[in-house]
Amino acid sequence: MAWRRREDAENPAWPGLVDIFGFTLAFLLLLWFAANWPQKVENLEKKTQDLGAQIASMSANNQRLQEINRGLAAKLRQQGLVNQDLTGKISQLEESKKNLEAQAGLLRAHNLDLNGQVAQLTQEKAALKDIGLKDWEELLKLLQGKLAKKKMLVIPHKNEKEIEIQGQPRVTFATMKYELSPFDKQRLEVLAPILYELRQKKKFFITINGTADPRELQNAAPPRNNSELSALRAATVAALLEKAAPGLGRYLRVTGLGVKGQERFLAPGENPEEIYRQYRRVSLVLKIDVAALMEERAAKPGP
Repeated sequence: MAWRRREDAENPAWPGLVDIFGFTLAFLLLLWFAANWPQKVENLEKKTQDLGAQIASMSANNQRLQEINRGLAAKLRQQGLVNQDLTGKISQLEESKKNLEAQAGLLRAHNLDLNGQVAQLTQEKAALKDIGLKDWEELLKLLQGKLAKKKMLVIPHKNEKEIEIQGQPRVTFATMKYELSPFDKQRLEVLAPILYELRQKKKFFITINGTADPRELQNAAPPRNNSELSALRAATVAALLEKAAPGLGRYLRVTGLGVKGQERFLAPGENPEEIYRQYRRVSLVLKIDVAALMEERAAKPGP
């Protein structure tokens, strides 16, 4: 500090007072700082510790955030792989969808074609139902007229285009026999030429159905059982018809139907020969030959 010269002020004592005041003020400041310095140092140390704790906490948080960030990065990488896999699967599904749509289109076209075929078959079935119906009706009238006085029963079956002929009484056989009685031979010999004559007018074939009664039959020699016995009875009638009307055999079909009816206990005095006779019989069924009629139609030239 520079000493003021006496000539710097009018009052010669003033410079000294100023210097004294300055020294006093500086001294008081030093005393104040000296008195508050430990508290300030303590406060600074406390703030430093608090800052250190905050820095440690922030460091720990930073580490946790880094770990979380690494976990998220790994999940993002994994999700990226999953997304790539999903993208591939979506592409496959889209391709499969296109293939399915193409197949569905083919199936629809095929279904339309099938519907057309079904409609055509339905029409053909309806047409087949009518084929031979007129022939059947005309054959029925002819048979009824021819057999009206021949002790023959004519039974029509329109849906099957069949006509069953039964004798009145029925043509039957003795137990375990397949020979015809003289009466049945006579009736069949009269019937054969009539059938042959009608066959020249209408296309049909004749099924001869033989049956046996329900009692068990087991022989070492033919007929060995009831099935063979029923077939032999039908064959016997066929042979007689062919002999009575040569050429008729081409239209005969022999069928052994085996056992008919059920065996039962007989009451005292009942004769099993008569009880079971109704099951030992033959029947003739005339059926319109639809296949032959269709061939005939196909052979005819169109209009």
